Amino acid sequence: MLDLARQLRINESVVCSELDDEMVLLNIEIGIYFGLDAVGTAIWRLLVKGADESEIVRRLLAEYDVEPVRLRTDVSAFLNLLSARGLLHPERG
Repeated sequence: MLDLARQLRINESVVCSELDDEMVLLNIEIGIYFGLDAVGTAIWRLLVKGADESEIVRRLLAEYDVEPVRLRTDVSAFLNLLSARGLLHPERG
């Protein structure tokens, strides 16, 4: 079961640069670049604004024509990937 209330924060060692609808992230701790497409960039912008996973899904559902279950699964997988790469951390309460 997905934890859609999961709150994530951006690692302080990540810098980003945006070009058109795409973004490049650099984790300066490990020196590796990550490229995001338009949807990934939209998710990153929401993370910057402090959105939790459920807010991200809600906002993307309003913008894209996609099945809700598919979107929730894809967003969760994407956030897990960003976390695994050291770009995000769980917010500590």
